[in-house]
Amino acid sequence: MRRQLFTLSIALPLSLNALAHEHDEHTSLDAHEHGVASLNLAIEGARVQLELDSPAMNLLGFEHAANAPEDIAKVKAVQAQLQQADQLFRFPAAAGCSLASADLDSPLFDAHQEAEHEHDDHDHDAAHDEHDEDHEHEHEHSHADIEASYTFNCAQPDKLTHMELPLFAVYPGLERLNLQGITPKGQMGAELTRKRATVQLD
Repeated sequence: MRRQLFTLSIALPLSLNALAHEHDEHTSLDAHEHGVASLNLAIEGARVQLELDSPAMNLLGFEHAANAPEDIAKVKAVQAQLQQADQLFRFPAAAGCSLASADLDSPLFDAHQEAEHEHDDHDHDAAHDEHDEDHEHEHEHSHADIEASYTFNCAQPDKLTHMELPLFAVYPGLERLNLQGITPKGQMGAELTRKRATVQLD
């Protein structure tokens, strides 16, 4: 599923559609490059929306369906981390931003839930058959992505001067983040790295 972040409201101009189109073109040209992810940002009034799209390798360290206990544990841990978006994206305290919603999507998340369900069935014959299916599933998603979208509400949006990205420290496999955004001041773009992990918004 590819979410359309930039449909916040009719209050933003048609440049939203243009930016989304540019993002689609960029990701189609630069699709699934390990170490690289994309981040879309949109600010409208007191609302900040973010959309992260990353190869699973950057966040999990693998891209196969999680069958081994250690892989399943890793998937669970990454899901939990991604839900805590305020630990990945940090706004000025004066802005009073709080996470309103988080939505995650990846075939690897679905696959690990299916694997847990199959394990609970304790049907060894079925498990053997489904192991083959899992192998096929793994092959189909050998280049799996993880998508995460977030909404923050900010009590003092005029204090939204910058955004820090602890995301890089949490996920060492992430080397570069291609940012495209729309703020009240217009469109913006940046290439972010571990050494350049702050985005100026004012």
